[in-house]
Amino acid sequence: MKLTAREWAPVVLRLGLATVYLWFGLTQLTDSGAWVSWVPAWTAALGLDPELVVLLNGAFETLLGACLAFGLFVRYAALALALHLFVIIIEIGLTAIGVRDFGLALATLALALYGSDSFTLYSR
Repeated sequence: MKLTAREWAPVVLRLGLATVYLWFGLTQLTDSGAWVSWVPAWTAALGLDPELVVLLNGAFETLLGACLAFGLFVRYAALALALHLFVIIIEIGLTAIGVRDFGLALATLALALYGSDSFTLYSR
């Protein structure tokens, strides 16, 4: 099966975003202390330990990043990750990192709107 550049585009987008989410998720799981400073202060009011918040976030991003990588529930995983990133952007604000994350969130939302590509394991 020969794919055109247009057919490769969603595959490249999905795998590229999967790489980003897997890197951030796995880094949070393996070095949670380095990420504690990013945890919003309001989580303390919920009685959550900042390191636990980082670990839960890392698990979330790793699990859904793996779904993107393997092409499982792409639309749902991408939508959850895009919404998650929009919440982070609201917390971070209009900074260089916030603007970068806004671009990633829109790319992830585009993937959610597109759904499965030619190389997904589960088409939905």
